[in-house]
Amino acid sequence: MTPITAQPGIMDIALYQGGRAHLDGVRDVLKLSSNENPLGPPPSAIAALTQAASGMHLYPSTDHAALRDAIGDVWGVEPERLRCGGGADEVLQFVTQAFAGPGDEIIYTEHGFSMYPILTSMAGATRVCVPETERVVDVDAILNAVTERTRVVLLTNPGNPTGTVLPDGELERLADDLPAHVILVIDGAYAEFAAGYDGGISLARARPNTTGSTASK
Repeated sequence: MTPITAQPGIMDIALYQGGRAHLDGVRDVLKLSSNENPLGPPPSAIAALTQAASGMHLYPSTDHAALRDAIGDVWGVEPERLRCGGGADEVLQFVTQAFAGPGDEIIYTEHGFSMYPILTSMAGATRVCVPETERVVDVDAILNAVTERTRVVLLTNPGNPTGTVLPDGELERLADDLPAHVILVIDGAYAEFAAGYDGGISLARARPNTTGSTASK
């Protein structure tokens, strides 16, 4: 009898380690890596949550139309271009599982989001981790790592925990020089920390091989 086995790569996944919430000699540590708000939720959010709870017995809409409309108003993005999920992790999983699988490769950089190798293994794809230069994403290193098997490039910008930002010109060069069969995913979860940066929205609008994210993890 053939034993039941998991998909390739599943058993290679190590337990995800979240950011530490403890620092010697410091009370009430704030984890910027989790986009935590030191002021707590605003009264308007609490009121909205309370109101929404009255309908929790009903099955929610699966297209998130109202939420996508609201996000579109704030960010100036067409709602039909938006996808919602349980944090950026799930949205990134949508991309990796939809466009990569066994025999394919997913590229990410050495200081990229620690979920990238996990998501790659979940899709059954091959991990390709490229070096950075002084903790800054090296566009040439990414381009040199691309093969016919590459399907997705996952890029954290701004970087976490490095705090470095790839200039717009380098982002554009990367998007332009990637082959047409490769999707560039710009993970802009920390775009609020970079003045004047839209998290990749403008690049995603202009180039069909690029997606941008400004969602919180």
